[in-house]
Amino acid sequence: MLDLGDLTGAAADAAGLARRLAAELDAALASGARRVQAVHAVADEAVAWVAARGGLRREGVLRGVACVGGEAPRDLAVVAWVAGDPLPAQDGLPALLPLLATSLLAAGLVLRDPAGRVLLLRTSYKVPWEVPGGLVEEGEGLRAAAAREVGEELGLGLVPGRLLALDRRSADGRQPGRLLALLDGGVHDVDLPVRCRFLDGEVLEAAWCTPAQVRERTGRGLAERVEAALRQLVSGDLAPAVLLDGVPEG
Repeated sequence: MLDLGDLTGAAADAAGLARRLAAELDAALASGARRVQAVHAVADEAVAWVAARGGLRREGVLRGVACVGGEAPRDLAVVAWVAGDPLPAQDGLPALLPLLATSLLAAGLVLRDPAGRVLLLRTSYKVPWEVPGGLVEEGEGLRAAAAREVGEELGLGLVPGRLLALDRRSADGRQPGRLLALLDGGVHDVDLPVRCRFLDGEVLEAAWCTPAQVRERTGRGLAERVEAALRQLVSGDLAPAVLLDGVPEG
């Protein structure tokens, strides 16, 4: 196993490390090895990129590994090339993908009553209330995901309308980057909440809420998206509101 931990940050000799990786991989292949593994400090992005360009894919993180010499424990990334993986000269993208920024994609619905109130859900797994919706699964579009979620959560068969708001939320200490969409769920009679059937145990209550109550009951990000969506509905603008961390772009 090649230990890359001795090369750090700006002091790392990227060209020299790349040569070492290439030599290690070539020697391993020549000896018939089916796996070449290395470790490096997670915080060292320079080494991470060189390792990925050398064809070593990130497999996981060893947290709090003790260090010699009294240094504070550190987190180490485990990277490896396994027989069957493409060689860097053939296709380096698979090893680079884990280092690229990714975003979760979620779709929610803005359901309204004739008075303009918005349907919010109180769930069993988080404090702020939510709109109906959830993560978009593999192979789904935004409308299909929103329709599936409202069926699973509330037992309702709805056909989502147009896209009203799209918000790119930056990663923070709690969550990764997210791309969050709100679609038009239409106008419904005031009895809709009592007709909902909470099928999966995640939803405890559904209620119509005024815009002020949306602010009180939800997180700031969702309140900003709902307000942007409501503005699009009354503005006559058929294009969705495009937000970055809740703030309109442009």
